[in-house]
Amino acid sequence: MPLVTISDLTKYMDITLSNTQSDAAQFVLDGLEADLEHYIGRPVTAASFAETHVAPANYSGSSQYSFFYDYNLDRTGSAVQDVTKPPFVLYTRRSPVVTVDTLTVQGQSDASATTQTVGTDYVVRRYGVDMFTVQDSDIIVINYTAGLDAVNDNTSALKLIVLRAASREVQNLHDDVVGMKDLTTRNVAPMTTGFTEEEMNSVKRWRRVRVA
Repeated sequence: MPLVTISDLTKYMDITLSNTQSDAAQFVLDGLEADLEHYIGRPVTAASFAETHVAPANYSGSSQYSFFYDYNLDRTGSAVQDVTKPPFVLYTRRSPVVTVDTLTVQGQSDASATTQTVGTDYVVRRYGVDMFTVQDSDIIVINYTAGLDAVNDNTSALKLIVLRAASREVQNLHDDVVGMKDLTTRNVAPMTTGFTEEEMNSVKRWRRVRVA
């Protein structure tokens, strides 16, 4: 579900939009939310994603004797003796992770992928998942939901910022349309488009800069 809907925008501006104007306003909302997500480095609402990852070629697996390992499931068995080695960490491209729908692992010599079990084969984190049964060059496929939560992450301020920016854009569109219909320019200065510097500074608390 988007952070701001057309209904939210019309209530905020106390206006009624035609079908064509609603379509134009939706373009504005989609663009603003995409711009905001790019700036803060995370989805502003929960959405579904699918990714494929490949474990490093030199990864030897997490030891079954590791302090971090709770289950005797490691395919490397007792060959790995490093008890301080943590599990394989799969960093998803989007965060925070809300839920993991499916997670599979297929080794180089496996005929098919093996479905992993949450709480046993992996643990869900906000940044991704900790995995206990990964070996070198394994192919990992993950389907998950990620994004900011309206309650836990308090996105009300983000919603208000999008509404403010969208209302300026829609007001400009309205002034242009009225001017063209009247065959004369309206003596109205165009409002600032996009987000202002002050608005961008106010969302830095949600911003995350990731290496990859």
